[in-house]
Amino acid sequence: MQLGQFDLFCQVARVKSFSKAAKLLHISQPAISAQIHSMEEYYGIKLFERTPHGVILTEAGATLFEYAKQILELHEDLERKLSSLADEKNQRLIIGATATVGSHALACGIWTFKDKYPELQINLEIGSLQEMITKIYDKAIDLAIIECPVANYKGLTKKSVFKDELVAIVPNNEQWAGKTSVTIEELTKSRLILPEEGSELHYILDQALEPINLKFMNLKPRTTISNSNAIKSAVEKGHGVSICLRLTVQKELRHGTLLALPIENIDPSVEYNLVYRDADLSGIAKRFIRFITLPGELEVC
Repeated sequence: MQLGQFDLFCQVARVKSFSKAAKLLHISQPAISAQIHSMEEYYGIKLFERTPHGVILTEAGATLFEYAKQILELHEDLERKLSSLADEKNQRLIIGATATVGSHALACGIWTFKDKYPELQINLEIGSLQEMITKIYDKAIDLAIIECPVANYKGLTKKSVFKDELVAIVPNNEQWAGKTSVTIEELTKSRLILPEEGSELHYILDQALEPINLKFMNLKPRTTISNSNAIKSAVEKGHGVSICLRLTVQKELRHGTLLALPIENIDPSVEYNLVYRDADLSGIAKRFIRFITLPGELEVC
């Protein structure tokens, strides 16, 4: 029996669904089912009952759930103690990130990880995709989390850690009230405001627009503003509309100062990827990777 199986089992038990657990863990449902079946074979008893609304723990499953949580907590405590015995070099972690994830999500995850390893020194560096890739190759950072499309760079491992979506943002006024979606044509006719060419959003939009034979450069007329907060402020005041990642406007959506609309005829899905060199990872970097790839650990500030 492996720790990963206990973790997978606990995730299924929490969400009461093989399919939901598969999405959260970024693996296939058959793989989840196979692992649970393997555990049932190992212990010789059924762990879950299927219902019309998902799965529930059997009496044996509930017992295993309590022990599995304790095993995982004990292992985490062991890692903390071993980490405290590591040499000073291994007590420093340098994390890179591109703008969106670095400014809006990763910092929260770092504080949660820091709580587990209070003696650890963590540095967060934010920059462009190419800057992050170069720093990984140069061993200037341990790993990076990136929101724009990541190619298969030689010698680098990439792993999906978070999903987001492209949305159009518009002012919360009578003109847009009641709208459930918007077209690219409507956006370009409504004073479209975007970040500069070469930004992370530039690359994301190029990928999203490809099926309809458009690119970022085709979105004209447009006004360019380099600062994302300035773009949001301009939209709030009714000076135009924009396209962004939903993660970047969580606060404005909660406060009702902006509306987020799906954009018709494009695939809005965006993956945030963890990128690193396996050969160069310290023990603490490996623990951070395991931590940040757990469902729900990449918090939104």
